[in-house]
Amino acid sequence: MLVFAQVFVYCAGSFVFGVLLTWLALRPKLKRPEPVQVLEIFEQPPFIKANSRKMIYHTPESPYYQRMKGDEFFGSVEEAEEAGYTAWQPRVKAAS
Repeated sequence: MLVFAQVFVYCAGSFVFGVLLTWLALRPKLKRPEPVQVLEIFEQPPFIKANSRKMIYHTPESPYYQRMKGDEFFGSVEEAEEAGYTAWQPRVKAAS
């Protein structure tokens, strides 16, 4: 029984060693990626976000601009107004 266990361990070790050598020989050579130039995304004008249900658009100056998802986007205020949207207006608090 002891000889059988020794032969089994030897064969299993040889198999794992052979698999490792084969994998090392056949794996593709890793290349370093080329450096990528970062595009200046922030140089683009900010988008105008609009809500098509309420027909209101928000500019980056709006306090709700970051929170709103917007289902329509425009490049300028003029484009939004031509499409029939109106600018966001702050709510007037009712006098109590």
